[in-house]
Amino acid sequence: MASTSTPNPDMKGKEAAPPLPSNLPPDQIQQIIGVLTGASGNTKKPKIKEPSTFHGKRDQLRGWLAQLSVYFKGVAWEFEYNNDKIVYALSLLRGDALKWATPYIER
Repeated sequence: MASTSTPNPDMKGKEAAPPLPSNLPPDQIQQIIGVLTGASGNTKKPKIKEPSTFHGKRDQLRGWLAQLSVYFKGVAWEFEYNNDKIVYALSLLRGDALKWATPYIER
């Protein structure tokens, strides 16, 4: 009996991996997948430093926004939690930056 399979576009130019034996326990399958993908059960996620406060100095804004972006990615807020991101960013404002944002916060 001939086996038909649809080609995987991600596997272009690569050999397809042979199927895993069906008699392997699930924990061994997960361990094999971890080794193949470079993941390790002992690998710790790096601790992401919280961004510094922002006092409103224009020349520091770009760096502060970069800190926020890295932090949001590190805590998995990259694509969701927009309201949480805004509230968090507002909580880091001080000085002139807080004075500017206060009317928006009070609404």
